Amino acid sequence: MSTSKLSKIYTEIKESVTTSFMSTQDRLVTNFDISPQDFISFAEIDLTQDYEHKYVNSLSNSKRALDCQLDSLLVSFGYYPLSQKQQWSFPKKIDLIKEFGIVAPRVLKKINKQRNLLEHQFVKPEKETVEDFLDITMLFIASTDAYIFKFKKWLAFKNEELDKSYHLENFYQEQKITITIRDFKNRMASSDDTSGLIDRQDVLVGDELYNSFLKIYLKD
Repeated sequence: MSTSKLSKIYTEIKESVTTSFMSTQDRLVTNFDISPQDFISFAEIDLTQDYEHKYVNSLSNSKRALDCQLDSLLVSFGYYPLSQKQQWSFPKKIDLIKEFGIVAPRVLKKINKQRNLLEHQFVKPEKETVEDFLDITMLFIASTDAYIFKFKKWLAFKNEELDKSYHLENFYQEQKITITIRDFKNRMASSDDTSGLIDRQDVLVGDELYNSFLKIYLKD
C-alpha cells in the first residue's frame, strides 16, 4: 500500500471538520482457556489458605492475571501473534500499552518492581506486598476491561466538506485495519457493498501508520 495515500487519509480523518457518527462494539475473542478474572479469583483464594507458601501462590496468580490481561490487550491491538513470535518481555508489552496512553507509568513501575523481586531475586513476599500487588493488578484490569468487553469493532467518520465517509474496521485476528472510503451519500452501505466506493486500504501491524490509525479507535 502507498504510505503517502494512507498519510492523506489519516490527515483527512484527523481534520477538525471530520467527526465520528457511528461505531459498533463486540466482545473480544482471545481463545484463552483461563481469563484474567479467573487468575484474580485464584489469587484471592490463596490468601485465605493456611499453608506457608500462600503469599507466593497469590502473587504468582496475580502476576498471571496481569500477563493475561496484557496479552488480551495485545490481541485487541493486533499485536499478539507478533509478541508471541518475538517473545516480547513484560517491559516491551508495557511500552506498547504506554504508547497508547492507557495506564499511568507510576502504576506500571510498581507492578514491575514486585514482579522482579519474585522472579529474579527470589524474595519471599510479605502479606502487605502481595495484597498491594493484587489491588494494583485488579485496578489495571478494571481500567482496561473496556477494550475487551466493549471492543470497538467498527468506526465511521464523516467529512461533509469533502463529501466523504471513512469506515475503519479492526480485523485484529488478521492483524490489520481496513479503511473504506465512500461518497458520503453512501455512508451506510455495508462493508461488502461497492456503492459509492472511493478507496479501500489495509493497514497491517508493522506498517508505519498502523499505530496512528489504531489510536483513532482508542481515543475516539
